[in-house]
Amino acid sequence: MQYKTAGGKLKKCELTLHWPKEMTFAAVANNRVTAEKRAAALACMKLKELELLDNGNNPLTHASYHRDQVKDAGEKHRRPVQLDIPGNLERSIKDYLTQYPVATEMEKLWEEEERKGQQSITQDGEEEDEDLVTDAITGRPYRSLSKHEAQQLNTYLQEEWERANPRLSVELPVDAHRQRVVSVVQSSRVVVIAGETGCGKTTRIPRFLLEECVRDGEGAECNILVTQPRRISAVSVAHRVAHEMGPALKHSVGYQVRLESRPPEHSGGALLFLTVGVLLKKLQSNPTLKGVSHVVVDEVHERDINTDLLLALLRSALNENQDLRVVLMSATGDNKRLSEYFGGCPIVKVPGFMHPVKDRFLEEVLKEMGRRIPGGSEDIAPDLVLVADVIEHIDKHGEPGAVLCFLPGWQDIKTVQEKLAAKSHFMSGSQMILPLHSSLSVADQQTVFQHPPVGQRKIVLATNIAETSITIDDIVHVVDAGTHKEHSYDPRTKVSCLDTVWISRSNVTQRKGRAGRCQPGQSYHLFPRSQLDSMTPFPIPEILRTPLENLVLQAKIHSPNSKAIDFLSQVLDSPEKEAVRDAVQNLQDIGVLDKTESMTALGERVACMSCDPRLGKMLVLGAMFRCVLPLLSIAACLTRDPFYNSLQNRALVNKAKEELSGFSYSDYLVFSRVVLGWRRLQQEGDRDERDEYLDKYTLSRTGLRFINGLISQFCENLHEAELVSRANDCQRQNSLNNEHSDQDELIKGVLLAGLYPNLIQVKKGVVTKGGRFRPNSMSFRTHTGPVLLHRSTVNRGKEDLPSRWLTFFGAVKSNGKVFIRDSSTVHPLALLLLTDSDIRETVSGDRVEVSFPDHSLMRCEMSTNTWEMLWELRTSILTMLHRNLNNPRNIMTNSSQDGKLISLLVELLNNTDSNTCALNENSDSEVD
Repeated sequence: MQYKTAGGKLKKCELTLHWPKEMTFAAVANNRVTAEKRAAALACMKLKELELLDNGNNPLTHASYHRDQVKDAGEKHRRPVQLDIPGNLERSIKDYLTQYPVATEMEKLWEEEERKGQQSITQDGEEEDEDLVTDAITGRPYRSLSKHEAQQLNTYLQEEWERANPRLSVELPVDAHRQRVVSVVQSSRVVVIAGETGCGKTTRIPRFLLEECVRDGEGAECNILVTQPRRISAVSVAHRVAHEMGPALKHSVGYQVRLESRPPEHSGGALLFLTVGVLLKKLQSNPTLKGVSHVVVDEVHERDINTDLLLALLRSALNENQDLRVVLMSATGDNKRLSEYFGGCPIVKVPGFMHPVKDRFLEEVLKEMGRRIPGGSEDIAPDLVLVADVIEHIDKHGEPGAVLCFLPGWQDIKTVQEKLAAKSHFMSGSQMILPLHSSLSVADQQTVFQHPPVGQRKIVLATNIAETSITIDDIVHVVDAGTHKEHSYDPRTKVSCLDTVWISRSNVTQRKGRAGRCQPGQSYHLFPRSQLDSMTPFPIPEILRTPLENLVLQAKIHSPNSKAIDFLSQVLDSPEKEAVRDAVQNLQDIGVLDKTESMTALGERVACMSCDPRLGKMLVLGAMFRCVLPLLSIAACLTRDPFYNSLQNRALVNKAKEELSGFSYSDYLVFSRVVLGWRRLQQEGDRDERDEYLDKYTLSRTGLRFINGLISQFCENLHEAELVSRANDCQRQNSLNNEHSDQDELIKGVLLAGLYPNLIQVKKGVVTKGGRFRPNSMSFRTHTGPVLLHRSTVNRGKEDLPSRWLTFFGAVKSNGKVFIRDSSTVHPLALLLLTDSDIRETVSGDRVEVSFPDHSLMRCEMSTNTWEMLWELRTSILTMLHRNLNNPRNIMTNSSQDGKLISLLVELLNNTDSNTCALNENSDSEVD
């Protein structure tokens, strides 16, 4: 738009519009303002005539004057997907249904259910044999010792300890309180040890209890379980205690963590360090902890969700097992509440010793570095440039000794590591930079305890994994970003968020204490002193801020007859009832619990899987549909990212994913291909080829090693669930379990079946906030509302998708918007045949519309004959699953019949067009 005015007594205004075509409007008046108004009025009349303005002279949006295109896009979206089955496949389906009629299969199923019911009545009331209980120390079937055997073992242990005569390598504050601690534990079945940081409670108290029992001639009955919140602390503390007890007794000490186990040689006079998760697993096969004399729960103040569940189960076990004693150890926290939870049990306070540690808050740190204090900012994400600069400053000007830097997450660690490596000061090799994160292998984690060569400074970049239980004895300097990653849950969107949040004051104390364990130190707090006052005193218990599906499933395993709300009302901090109800509903949606909250046959198998229930269901189905290896890889990669992710190389990772994805439109097949390619090179390639593969696809060697461990663990879980004959069969390409492992559409269908109702509807043709109509842009919606695709998924930014639907596992919430982190296209036949959702039929003549009544995201249309045939096929598939879940031995017995059904499903998915109403109609990217 352009104005032009002429001078003189009469003022003339020319107004030129360049859109929708060039037009000029002229008007004359006594003054300039009036002339301009008249020209504008003429322009408005013309634009209204062209239907570009409404009656109030307001411009219509871009979409409004392209209302026909917008209407057409809406109608296309509302139309159900048209499904037609090729004639040859129709004949194959009919042949199968003739050979295995649905009515006959249902009859067989009912007969089997009746037989099973009769068996359960016969077995009802029979007491379990003792050998069904697992020994918590060795993992073998539990057998109580005879009186004679116990006497022999007691004598042997006494003599062994007298010969070894283990000494205390260094005196710790708790040593002076040994007799008091032991006496209280002997006289009280539950004790809270309020041990200050540095007192030595973690390594000494379990040993004191064991030694006292052995010397009193009761070693055979003494088996002590000591829980630690993390793998690294369980392993490092076990090594430390074994080392202090000496070569002759170290066989009495062991550890058991996820993916690694070195238990004591025998039960009786044994000390086992383990993670809380491992102990929860042991409680499944030994709920009263038969054969265990003491459970020591260390770092109980951390209040993670597993520890809160463990405390509730221990309270129950104490009622059933009169020989059991529980010791709760805490450095900080509300010890009085813990005591009250266990009926007012005694609290024993043990003072600690800390070398002096000087605090430096942000103001002092910046002043020392000669920098200005920045203006106020609400962003709590750590300034990673400043973190790297502070570490450099310490290395240049600080006292000798190691540096421990606390950062929120893995990406922050890798970014700081890269920034340090880029500094010229760090190119001399006089620094050893070590990352410390829970996803690293146990061996990699142990490197942080090694002392560097003389003249080299060790710099450990860690998450809060280094905050408690472990002692890196050469730390002199702590750099604390003051934040950590914390899960929270939005019940409205049903999305879990992993946010960076401020730590609590007790966390600050713990971090600072890492520098004062063995010598005086310095603590650099990279937040203002005023921030310390506004921090909460203690962390919010995890049970109050996270999704509860896993917890509810655990509760059902340990207390199958209790309602979830009733059971969880017994934990130390009961979660909101609404959150529990949401979790129960989610487990019912995926078929793990039934309407009465009882565990289904599927739930019993999923409960064996040590992963998220949806991933567990996916693995169970993968075994039953004979494509288990890709599903194992996908579940492991969704647990631990295989890519070497950092802020700097996101573009490289996305490029690698795009290449690996090909035309699969699936992040999950990317994961499967990554692991398959790596496995091939592990077997056939040389070191150079493996290095080239990692570099080409920006993959983490450490991550892939961890993923291989997870795959092996999941294989053991499937064997435990009786879904495979041998755990190793899962990883053999030529086994029956992997007959269809190269069928991408089947894999995506099984993924959908595991993750449903995580379904996204895709709509093509979007009206932007500014009113512009973009016919080639896509919008996405779940049953809870609109979502956006995160930049990490391969389907972000695609112009075309071969399906109207996506499935997903991971979603995050940021700035009020929900982002989908990973996704995969969904074949409409997979939706109809592999999900166990209710189905609504609307018949019109010889056509039928099929939809899911629980939400409006899925609608298909086909002939009534086609639907009748598909309905019978769907019933056959669901019958197969039901039969095999209730009696896994059927998987082998009905091998031929099931094989034909799965092969028929593969043919259908591969040869039926999923593009019938696809989102790839040719049109301009923007309508003008």
